[in-house]
Amino acid sequence: MHSSTVEEGAKKIELLIYLIIIVVFLGAIFNIPAFITNWIVQWLISAIIGSVFSLVAGALVEAFTGDFLKTIAVNIEIGGFKFSITAFAIATFIVKVWLFGF
Repeated sequence: MHSSTVEEGAKKIELLIYLIIIVVFLGAIFNIPAFITNWIVQWLISAIIGSVFSLVAGALVEAFTGDFLKTIAVNIEIGGFKFSITAFAIATFIVKVWLFGF
């Protein structure tokens, strides 16, 4: 995996950690009920775990295929909206589910 991709992933995880700190701090300052603060923190922790799993799966796919799958795009049209999904994204999702479950 390219170091820039890893750095981007690390920056996203760092941002999520800062968000957790901010949520806990604001929850304490504004006396927000603990169950709401805990719910938001758990959601952010789930986002961190999902990000790490996606980084690992993406690294494995890229290790075996390089940038080849990033050049293949599947175009889908649903109700007038056009979506483009790369073969790399599909392969990464499959590896993520295969390794870590859904």
